[in-house]
Amino acid sequence: MSTTPVDASSLDPDRLAPDAGNPAVADVMRDEVVFCLPSTPIDAIAKLLADNELTEIAVLLDRRPVGYVHQDDILDRLVAGDLVIAGSDVAMRPPLTVLQARDVLRTPPLLADERQQVREVAAVMAQQGRHLALVMHEDETPVGMVTPTELADHLLAHPELTGA
Repeated sequence: MSTTPVDASSLDPDRLAPDAGNPAVADVMRDEVVFCLPSTPIDAIAKLLADNELTEIAVLLDRRPVGYVHQDDILDRLVAGDLVIAGSDVAMRPPLTVLQARDVLRTPPLLADERQQVREVAAVMAQQGRHLALVMHEDETPVGMVTPTELADHLLAHPELTGA
């Protein structure tokens, strides 16, 4: 069996190496999934959003995404007087409202396959005006999330992408 030697001068390292500026979304995602259940009280969701510096939070049921809650919906309910948020001890006191995630649930959640390229996910987020993409494993369970923070961190790590 004869093999032809590979001419090393014909190898283009830019073609062979993965594009560091456009990696798989799994390489830039936040490894945790901040989420709530449909039955989570809205005041607890507000605390989760604030504690995690999010504007959207995924709503999961049986480990499957069913939608999301946006901070604007909570603020709308607060302004309307439907919601009272007091103190920072949400975990230590009963909820002050009967409103739950299911009452302000938006659908569909934005899902990204962990193998999708980050530019594609960022483009969809921008087109849809979304601030959260759940990163999904092939078994259809969330394994992470991408927010503007992760996208900004990626750009800061690769200034050549911004022309800087």
